[in-house]
Amino acid sequence: MTFAPTQKELFNKNIEALSNLYLKESLKEIKSSKFELVLGKDNLDINLKDTSDNTFLYENVIDELNSMLNTYNDKYLLYPVLYFYGFGNGILFKALLQNKNHQHIVVFEKDIEIIWIMFHILDFSSELQSARLMILENDKLQTQDYTELCS
Repeated sequence: MTFAPTQKELFNKNIEALSNLYLKESLKEIKSSKFELVLGKDNLDINLKDTSDNTFLYENVIDELNSMLNTYNDKYLLYPVLYFYGFGNGILFKALLQNKNHQHIVVFEKDIEIIWIMFHILDFSSELQSARLMILENDKLQTQDYTELCS
């Protein structure tokens, strides 16, 4: 996958905002991905296709986003910390962090190629820098990660 210079700048901005040094280094080492970016007509319609098995991350991006937003706004509106397994396209987290009650969103991701692509597409730098969005790589959890979670 080839990214435009502005997308590479955005990636670097997101990387610089990451406090997790292990994840930062892992993301910098990625040069290509098994995922293909699929953009729809709507700005929120961002999907990924796994080229190894031709499956998509989402069946219907917008419907799934709305469903998740409704669920979290109905059931977890006042929760200070939310935990997720899987980064997806990241739009859900940007939307949920508009709620000031959500002080932190912690995301555990096993396939960091997804994060690598999305860091080229969306600006998460302010959420990362303020530690309102925390991303942890499942396979490389360190003592530092647990310390970060508890502080």
